[in-house]
Amino acid sequence: MIKERVENRTTVVLNATPLHHVSMTRKNGLIGLAFLCVTIPIMLLAQPAEKKALVGVWEVKISAGGGPPQPLLSIASFGGDGSFTTTGNTKFPQGLGSDERGPGYGRWAQTGDREFKLTFYAVLLKDGEVNGYLRVRSTMILSGSGNEFTGHECQVEFLDTDWKVVDSENDEVKGTRLETP
Repeated sequence: MIKERVENRTTVVLNATPLHHVSMTRKNGLIGLAFLCVTIPIMLLAQPAEKKALVGVWEVKISAGGGPPQPLLSIASFGGDGSFTTTGNTKFPQGLGSDERGPGYGRWAQTGDREFKLTFYAVLLKDGEVNGYLRVRSTMILSGSGNEFTGHECQVEFLDTDWKVVDSENDEVKGTRLETP
């Protein structure tokens, strides 16, 4: 005969045979599995919006501080590993001695629900020779749809070959997600 008694919400089976023990273990395992099947979807629904929602390819329009009235255009790629690359047209303030900018490379990280920090660097060229660097640091806010972002506190620094700041400006930045497979 099997007798049960309850102690602190735990069922203890006295005089149980190995067959009864296997049956109870299987039953407890099925209950645990059912609990997980219900709990995991609830936990996933309770998670905040997908992390790294910035991942993808974007068209970026930059209104340079004190620059031309039309925005400068570029394409930016935010990698799932936090990597960042960009290329596009850029005009520089007078007196920098650069006529071209190389591609930009850097890193980004999610710092809030829809907030991201980005830092990237590019070489500055004069007649095809490196004569300085560009460093950009920005905070970006992703729209509710996840298909646009705006840059806040976008600090652009022009550096000489010794990494000393020779000029800086604050830019306005807007990005629009491009379709990719």
